[in-house]
Amino acid sequence: RSEGDDCPICQSPLPLGDHQSMFNPCCMKRLCNGCILAARKRGMRDCPFCRTPTPKTDSKILAMIRKREDAGDPVAIWHLGAKHAHGLYGLEKDVTRAIELYDRAAELGVKEAHCNLGVLYAKGAGVEKDMAKAFRHFEAAAMCGHVPARYNLGYIEGKAGNHVIALQHMMIAVKLGNEDSLNTVKRMFMAGLATKDDYAGALRGYQNAIKEMSSPDRAEAKAL
Repeated sequence: RSEGDDCPICQSPLPLGDHQSMFNPCCMKRLCNGCILAARKRGMRDCPFCRTPTPKTDSKILAMIRKREDAGDPVAIWHLGAKHAHGLYGLEKDVTRAIELYDRAAELGVKEAHCNLGVLYAKGAGVEKDMAKAFRHFEAAAMCGHVPARYNLGYIEGKAGNHVIALQHMMIAVKLGNEDSLNTVKRMFMAGLATKDDYAGALRGYQNAIKEMSSPDRAEAKAL
């Protein structure tokens, strides 16, 4: 994972999954819940990173995103695409517009945009299903450290019967903290498609990754 996957405040790798962190539209930064909780304890109600007052309405949030998108912020372009894709913040669901924005963001190096495009092409959601395009986008995202995209590559290879390559992808993802990959390696071991050493290495790698993503503040926030 890249430095962009670290919480910009505590500099520790962000936990995988959006429920343990929060994306802030004011600065386009994702902060871990531990740092957000620590800021709240100090009485801070604004963004802990940029100190911008927290917007209270969907229209104000959307205005923040659009302002940064107009300025050419790659993350804002991707984020606005996601809102169009799901019809959030008062926007009508528009997958065609979402794809346009995802394409722009992907060209500017946003790995999340590549993964989103991969999912759309794999499912044929709003576009013609194209597994070759899906694979290329997942591959581009994974090369930049996107963990779910790496898992998706392993899943596709496994479905195609390319178990050796699938295991390689899963081992990379599991050592970055992906639980689905750990469970897949376990199933491959039980099916004779992975060795005992493979599974043991996956367990160690997963545990190490979880340790790196843990902190007392994060544990307290998770318990709330």
